[in-house]
Amino acid sequence: MKLASPSLPSAFRTLSAEDVCAAAAEGERIEGALLRADLSGLVLDGAEFAGVRFERCRFAGTDLRRADLCDAVLENCDLSGAVFRSASLRRVRLEGCKGVGADFSESSLRDAAFAGCNFSYANFNAAKLRAFSLQNCDFSNADIAGCALKDAAFSKTRFRRANFYGTLLRGVDLSDCDIAGIVLSQTLAEIRGATIHPLQCADFLRALGVHVKDGF
Repeated sequence: MKLASPSLPSAFRTLSAEDVCAAAAEGERIEGALLRADLSGLVLDGAEFAGVRFERCRFAGTDLRRADLCDAVLENCDLSGAVFRSASLRRVRLEGCKGVGADFSESSLRDAAFAGCNFSYANFNAAKLRAFSLQNCDFSNADIAGCALKDAAFSKTRFRRANFYGTLLRGVDLSDCDIAGIVLSQTLAEIRGATIHPLQCADFLRALGVHVKDGF
């Protein structure tokens, strides 16, 4: 699977948190900007960002519902508790970010790549995830239920006790991921057509009422 990469300008203008607030209040799109700011707790409902680079920004508790992020890179940012509900993210890359408990429910992510990120306990319920990549991430206890998932690639990612109820994983390779205790429907319909490692089979057999005996 090949994701479209963010298209960024050759030069950026540096903006402060105050600049972002002012632009959002005026309904102006924030373009070609470099941000190294603390945006924690700000209300940026419906804000638009294009061609923006976020470095070590803090979004703790920031309200970004219905926000639009296009061609954006986030490096080592803290999005813990941020609200991206019903937001749109296109051609975005997140590297080394922390988003524990972040809310991406009913959002749309397309050509989105997460690498080395911790989004445990995050909420992606009913999100549209297309051309979606996770590499070396932690999504333990995350809510990924009822998602429309297409063209996804997951590598070396922890999904311990994550909720995938109603999210079809057909065509997804989970063989090198930690999927212990993931939540599925009683019929295990979500996992049909996915690729898993033989050692991962025991949990699903137990869910079907099959006794798995160790050893030979």
